[in-house]
Amino acid sequence: MGTLILGCLSIYSFIGLILYLMQDRFIYYPTKLTQDYPFNEFPDAEEKFYETAPGIKINALHFKVDKPKGTIYYLHGNARGLNSWGLEAANLTRFGYNVLMPDYRGYGKSSGRANEANMHSDCLFIYNELKKIVPEKDIILYGRSLGSGVATCLATKVNPSYLILETPFKSITQLAQKAIKIFPVSLLLKTQFRNDLHIPNINCPVHIFHGTADELIPYKFAVEFSKLAPGKDNFTTIPGATHNNLPTYDLFNEKLEELLDKSIAV
Repeated sequence: MGTLILGCLSIYSFIGLILYLMQDRFIYYPTKLTQDYPFNEFPDAEEKFYETAPGIKINALHFKVDKPKGTIYYLHGNARGLNSWGLEAANLTRFGYNVLMPDYRGYGKSSGRANEANMHSDCLFIYNELKKIVPEKDIILYGRSLGSGVATCLATKVNPSYLILETPFKSITQLAQKAIKIFPVSLLLKTQFRNDLHIPNINCPVHIFHGTADELIPYKFAVEFSKLAPGKDNFTTIPGATHNNLPTYDLFNEKLEELLDKSIAV
């Protein structure tokens, strides 16, 4: 019996070690692009590179419209790259906004390798560069899924006119603990993205969108998170929506247009 228990403990410890050492592979799913990838699918976008640290260049697409109302700084989710995420820009430019959308380190044409610390520092650097050409009162922060973890933290350091979060979470720890119940996830995770700690310290208006059928980030987690956000009317429920299809719902688009119109006067 003792040998069996010792064997089980050894297996448990080994799996825990693997989870600790390889956790980034369970969080980040980048698509790599060659440096000569042309982005021909986005003729209205200007390709940009930002040297955010020595030897590190972050690739971004800047979608532009005539006479923009402002600029939406869009921080995307944990998978794919700008060749895919760029498709989301059309749902925002149609409301009269420019959209600046960076990839993270290791995604698309961006160099380096993504982790929580450099995602925060890179996105702050690019935001500050954006401020040089756009008044901060005309900047809207938009965080999608994992990008909500970057946007929420960023909003505690800068002063955008609005923070919009699509399918956000309270923390990566909460999500991981739900998926891996038998390990002390809080002790294993180097990546935290503690939206729950950052959201109370934001001064700008916040609005959250979440679908009731979200298969990745449970709806109830988003409801809990929304109660920590400033303001009362800060949450829109999209009945039946999953993690990736909110823009196909009229309610989402109507409320988004209302928020974007409102943000101009903030």
